Order: sequence, then C-alpha cells, then structure tokens
Amino acid sequence: MQRQYSNGSAAYDLDNFRTRTPRARSKKPTLTVTRPSRSVRARRRLATAMKVAAVIAIGVAVVVMMLYYRAVLTELTLQISSERTKLNEEISEGTRLAAELESKVSLRNVEEYATQKLGMAPLDKSQITYINLNEGDRVELTSESPRQTIADRIQLAISNVQEYLKDK
Repeated sequence: MQRQYSNGSAAYDLDNFRTRTPRARSKKPTLTVTRPSRSVRARRRLATAMKVAAVIAIGVAVVVMMLYYRAVLTELTLQISSERTKLNEEISEGTRLAAELESKVSLRNVEEYATQKLGMAPLDKSQITYINLNEGDRVELTSESPRQTIADRIQLAISNVQEYLKDK
C-alpha cells in the first residue's frame, strides 16, 4: 500500500527556509534638548503671569457685576414693595370715600335733609295729577300757516303717484 500525501494547492513559503543576512539597522537620531536662554524663560514666565492675571481680573469683574446686579435687583424690589403699599393705601382710601359718599347720599339721608333743612313734606295723594295722552294726534292750523289751493293739492297728488310708481 502506498501512501500519498496531498496538500492540495498549498505551497511552501520558501522564504522561511533561507538564511538571513543581518541588515544594518538605521540609527535613530538622538534628540538633544537645549535649555532656553534666560530671556526666553523670563518672557515665558511673564506671559504665564499675564494670563493668570487676566483670568483673575475676569473672575473679579464677573463677581463685581453679579454683586452690582444683586444690589440693583434688591433696590428695585424695595421700590416695588413700597409702590404696592401705596397702591393698597389708595385702594382702601377709595373704598372709605365710596362708603362715606354712599352714607351721605342714601335715600334716608336725602329725605331727612329735605324735610329738616329745606322744609319739604312727603308727597300727598292730592298732589298727584294724571295726564291722558291717548287723545290722538291733531294738527292745528294757525292763521299764519299757508293755505293750499286746489292746484297745489292736485300737484301733490300727482307727485305722490309718480313716487309710488317709481318704487315699483
């Protein structure tokens, strides 16, 4: 019996079996850090100090503005409360004056004033007079009113007929 090994279409990677020659490694350049000069360091310190001072100044400005607005708000609140107090006082004064006026103008007080000060007496039934207005409408011609002639009456009748026919 014969053995056959089949790996299909897989091929060996022949690079794995070759001997390698060492390559020359490229050296990375060494970086050297040089200390900045004193003037550069002084400028950096000054710039940092300026930034810190600016941030502190902005913070102080924000705090001062907040305190100012709180003071303004408190002042306005006090003004509003004082104006509301004045308004309530005026409303109560108006109510008091309305009640005083009502008491002075009440029907009982008016009747008392009329009888005592003006000497008037209450109404008696004999003083009442009734007028009848259902007698009808009448036109009274005076001597000064113009009299219509027959011709005027005929002309008025013709104009009334013409007006009646126009409406239809």
